[in-house]
Amino acid sequence: MKKQLISLIHQRLKELFTSYGIEDYGFIDVQVPPDKTNGDFSLNAAMKLAKAAKCAPQKLAAEMVARLETEKDWFSKVEMAGPGFINLYLADRVIENSFNELAARTVIVEQAPAGGEKTVVDYSSVNIAKQMHVGHLRSTIIGDVLARVIEELGNPVVRQNHLGDWGLPMAMVIWKAEPEIAAIEKRGVDLTSELTLARLEELYKSASAECKENPAAATACHDYLVQLQQGDKALLDLWHKIIRISMAEVYRIYRLLDVKLFEENERGESFYRDMLADTVAELGKSGKLVESQGAQCVFLEEFKGKDGSPLPVIVQKSDGGFNYGTFDLAGLRYRTATLGAQRIVYVTDARQALHFKQIFAVARAAGILAVPDVKPLKTRSGENVKLADLLSEAVERAYQVVNEKNPGLSEEQKQQVARTVGIGAVKYADLSQNRNNDYVFSFDRMLALNGNTAPYLQYAHARICSIFRRAGLNIDEFAAAAVISQREERDLMVKLMEFSAAVSAVAAELRPHILCNYLYELAVCFSAFYDKCPVLSCEDEKIKASRLMISSFTRRTLAKGLELLGISAPREM
Repeated sequence: MKKQLISLIHQRLKELFTSYGIEDYGFIDVQVPPDKTNGDFSLNAAMKLAKAAKCAPQKLAAEMVARLETEKDWFSKVEMAGPGFINLYLADRVIENSFNELAARTVIVEQAPAGGEKTVVDYSSVNIAKQMHVGHLRSTIIGDVLARVIEELGNPVVRQNHLGDWGLPMAMVIWKAEPEIAAIEKRGVDLTSELTLARLEELYKSASAECKENPAAATACHDYLVQLQQGDKALLDLWHKIIRISMAEVYRIYRLLDVKLFEENERGESFYRDMLADTVAELGKSGKLVESQGAQCVFLEEFKGKDGSPLPVIVQKSDGGFNYGTFDLAGLRYRTATLGAQRIVYVTDARQALHFKQIFAVARAAGILAVPDVKPLKTRSGENVKLADLLSEAVERAYQVVNEKNPGLSEEQKQQVARTVGIGAVKYADLSQNRNNDYVFSFDRMLALNGNTAPYLQYAHARICSIFRRAGLNIDEFAAAAVISQREERDLMVKLMEFSAAVSAVAAELRPHILCNYLYELAVCFSAFYDKCPVLSCEDEKIKASRLMISSFTRRTLAKGLELLGISAPREM
């Protein structure tokens, strides 16, 4: 509807703009005003064009209003407001027609042009032999939402999980775990039943402590690293077993969170190990490589130390080894040259911001990176609380809420709803915040059935489903024409038609909280509609069917929005 409205405005005002010598008005847009009493849409073109027209904004706005008022099929009222704004009040039949057309579609989010923009999304990025903690939550679920949203808009998405699975930390784990793995396998016991991720983390911490205190241990681990990098078959076999044990627990949490990351999305540091030398050679060809104290470095003027001298970005150490930055540069080369990425999104901890700024700057300076839109999304990190423990507690607390609010559910239903509500509450509490902000973690607040929470949205969805259960109707197959008989119906229909714009805004700005805010406003709007517009008790059959249709489409929109957030929408709570 918005595109049609803009096209109409351009057509109607073209002659007026021409008379003022204005040729460029293609940027004119219509906005949804924060206060719906000021019209359905607002137009500030007069403010923008007054200088080019060489007249006061109010004069130009008045002439625009006069032209637009003639479009009676579209507008019930057009008025000037303030210093040149124009409020547009759509005719009810325009709302009805646009809403019914949208509700009849199979896909309710406007798709990108054919082919779309190929996007790589790098998120989660867990370390092998380390349990996921709360700090991993934000990167994992924000990245998952961005991938879902960008994909929903019709763009091909390549998910990448950059695992920390190479280098000295892995050699330390192998060195410490080798005798334990040998003993387990000698007894003929399944390795995964006795060697857990928690145990691997203990072994890593033990090895790290020993290396700090005992030079012989440090030397042994370094020797293991050299042998691993040279392709020692026995060590590679141990390395592979440790990765799979670690990732089995990670995937258990991914499935609990309903995160769309799988083994085929793994692109650990090890994946790029044979590309490192070529990457450094590529930097050398660009003329950006400088030797400093035996190391190969890139110096960029935009990154300076306290003394004002450029900081080095080391891509190859003096001993010939490579560091994390080299792996990231190799990853960029692979994602642009091999995967053909047109857009790359990195979702990382805020503490890695400088590292990625330097890596992207080096890649651009060397001509490795031609993609203009590489975004290291900074998310605040959480405390080092085990993520599995956090999610378990959320489900337990949600069970208490469900048991209190709906004791009539079967035990199986209570468990299922508790899992859905608990996990959804944790994810939404994080996603609903601006990703650059900290927030207070409160189970009571995130599990509340009122306010901007996942349970509030889930309850709104379940309440709509209950309407159709009471009516004996199939909510998924119900169809009827929507008509406007009260203001609350109109407001809800207009709000529902803003969904696609909210999803597009998330993809453009890479901020999931935009969708959260929209869904909360939608749920509040539905609550007002439900209070003022009786559905099942409505005596007028045409209006009753209309209200059922509006309710059904609200449920569908809430479900799709929650799905894009990776949150389940229960039909009963």
